Amino acid sequence: MIKLGVLLGVALASTVAQAGVIDLGSIMGGANVYTARDFKAISSDVEGAIVAGGNVTIQNYAVNLKNKAAYAGYSIVAGGNISLTSGSIHNGQTYAGGQIALQSAATPPRSSVNPVDFADATEQFRDIAAGLSLVDATGRVGREYSANKLIGSGNGVLDIFNVSADFLNGGNNWVLSGLAKDQTLIFNISGKHGAFTGGMDPLKDYNVLFNFFEAETVDVKGILGSVLAPHATVTANHGVVKGQIIADAWDSGVQVDAEKYFRRIDIPGIV
Repeated sequence: MIKLGVLLGVALASTVAQAGVIDLGSIMGGANVYTARDFKAISSDVEGAIVAGGNVTIQNYAVNLKNKAAYAGYSIVAGGNISLTSGSIHNGQTYAGGQIALQSAATPPRSSVNPVDFADATEQFRDIAAGLSLVDATGRVGREYSANKLIGSGNGVLDIFNVSADFLNGGNNWVLSGLAKDQTLIFNISGKHGAFTGGMDPLKDYNVLFNFFEAETVDVKGILGSVLAPHATVTANHGVVKGQIIADAWDSGVQVDAEKYFRRIDIPGIV
């Protein structure tokens, strides 16, 4: 079993502040989507790789067309079964802890080697989500007319915003202040149900992570950035998200584009 991934330098029990390296991509092997349990979807696609701790059940679906395999060669990794009815799996091999059933679909190469410890990876994601939620905010989120207004610290490297899911979902556009293009923006979002109304184009030049650290469901359509929601089921029947998604389970027809993968970052103040 290959254990990849790291939350380096983080000791949540420590009383001394230190920097932690958040590297979500390494934990999920560079996948586009990671779920601790089942991934289920109809009539859409994930442009990169899928890594799921349970079953992957897809219909009228395409996977990894953009050739961004996970763990240097896998298009799908499933702890359970893989079932594809009418669709295609591109640019990589598959691993299933159970059976692989294909109907009206070409047979991709199959590996007998599981590249991920699902229990370990899921625990790391949950620890990261919890740890980030405790970090002090450096920026503020307010409302400017109908838009979410972000006011950054001006440091040009990293800003952290603490906000409720209800407030964030109430804005239909974004206004930015005190931020530098290409810097990292992390949103710690409280609440049981997360959703967005869109209008995220102003965030396209930033390294963005939405940390739904306590959400039970998340509607990810319209998101421009990556999502960490390790306790949530992803819902919504349509739409597009550009980024990496980490969730408990997936039951959604949302299209996932292989863009805006979250870049590793040092986070001061994680203790």
